[in-house]
Amino acid sequence: MPYLHVHTNVVVGNHTDFLTLCSQATAAALSKPESYVMVELSDQQSMLFAGSDMPLAFVELKSLGLTTGQTAALSKQISELLCEQLHIDPARIYIEFAAPERAMFGWKGGTF
Repeated sequence: MPYLHVHTNVVVGNHTDFLTLCSQATAAALSKPESYVMVELSDQQSMLFAGSDMPLAFVELKSLGLTTGQTAALSKQISELLCEQLHIDPARIYIEFAAPERAMFGWKGGTF
């Protein structure tokens, strides 16, 4: 059930292409089937970081079974993706990782 949400002040030209790339990258990085991955983009947001509106992003990644041992590599991969695709300096990206308990995440009318 990986869920990736990118909040950014950057204008993303082709949402579908960007979301597809994010979905594929998330599945690969977490070694999970893409059929479980959900991605969301909130672009053109009114955001400041360090008092500046230069390109920035706040990213949320939630995934069942995510461990602290995975987060450094995931941070690098996500930052590189946003740098390459949206030209955001990795120093202007915050990433929040979350690993909800299976019983706290619903799907198909039940929980995991």
